Amino acid sequence: MIEQVKARLRQLDEIAPGAIGSMLRLEAVDYEEDTGVYILRAKTERWMRNAHGTLHGGICNTIADQAMGTVAYGYRPGDGIAPTITMQTDFHRPLIPGEDVICRVRMVSVTRTLLRAAAELYRESAPGKLCVSAIATFFYVDPDRDR
Repeated sequence: MIEQVKARLRQLDEIAPGAIGSMLRLEAVDYEEDTGVYILRAKTERWMRNAHGTLHGGICNTIADQAMGTVAYGYRPGDGIAPTITMQTDFHRPLIPGEDVICRVRMVSVTRTLLRAAAELYRESAPGKLCVSAIATFFYVDPDRDR
């Protein structure tokens, strides 16, 4: 399964170079078969900070959304799209600009058109301390479907 996620990340770079997904340099690192958790890493930069010097909440949301969406999209074949239709995010501890973010993503449920995923974000330097948690639903649209 990790190969599908890696393929989707490569595809994103080909389809939309310079898009936010590329700017985060999201990388699929591992898949824990026993828990069904995908491990991804995102790169952050100093410009992503807020006025308090921590990673901006919108960037945290973007990392979680991009990681979950990439994994969810990997569950569907072909060239369809899987936009986010709902997302809830909770902030537990700050993430630090310039430090890699580790994203633990698992699929909660998968139906023909709805994919639900959960993510936990950690600082790479403190992998046991949850910083951000999120859950989202994605709507899969097959490109061959009549509209």
